[in-house]
Amino acid sequence: MALNKKSGGVRPIAIGFSLRRLASKCANSFSTNNLKSYFHPHQLGVGISGGCEAAIHSARRYLEAMPTDHVLVKLDFTNAFNSLHRHDMLSAVHSRIPEIYAYCHSAYSQSSILFHGPYTVSSQEGPQQGDPVGPLLFCNTIQPMLSSLESELYLGFLDDVSLGGPVGTVAADIARIAKEGGEMGLHLNASKCASGVRCH
Repeated sequence: MALNKKSGGVRPIAIGFSLRRLASKCANSFSTNNLKSYFHPHQLGVGISGGCEAAIHSARRYLEAMPTDHVLVKLDFTNAFNSLHRHDMLSAVHSRIPEIYAYCHSAYSQSSILFHGPYTVSSQEGPQQGDPVGPLLFCNTIQPMLSSLESELYLGFLDDVSLGGPVGTVAADIARIAKEGGEMGLHLNASKCASGVRCH
């Protein structure tokens, strides 16, 4: 299905063969259980019940008690799920969840063709939206970058990242995300990023 984005463009939702979706759900269940402690407490988009609410409440509490000369920022990547380099995604699977590597390799090692009416689209990057294991594949790939950040608060909910701390520390983390994310095919969308600052 091709869904229109509010900002323009199209969001391709790949609704695949039902047996593939079943296999993806099994792979997701197995891997989520194995990686839950790896993601916790900074990636709340996979394996955390109520993760979205937890991220919102954590950011709100930090903002309410934020010291002066600190900042809280919310970062967003442009078209993240369709931009992540698949070789990085598969390498991360091989490193941390090798049990599902053969399955993921068969699904993502080559371009796949999406059909929409009389049109065909070549799907070459990122996990396909609509794949049950897709969010886990995305989070597993960016987790080392997320874990390397030095801000007082750093939370990920899938491709949304929130940072809080001294201005200089947060700025350095944003620069790291821009650099390391760019190497994986992810680019910050400045129009969707937001910040809150408390100054003297």
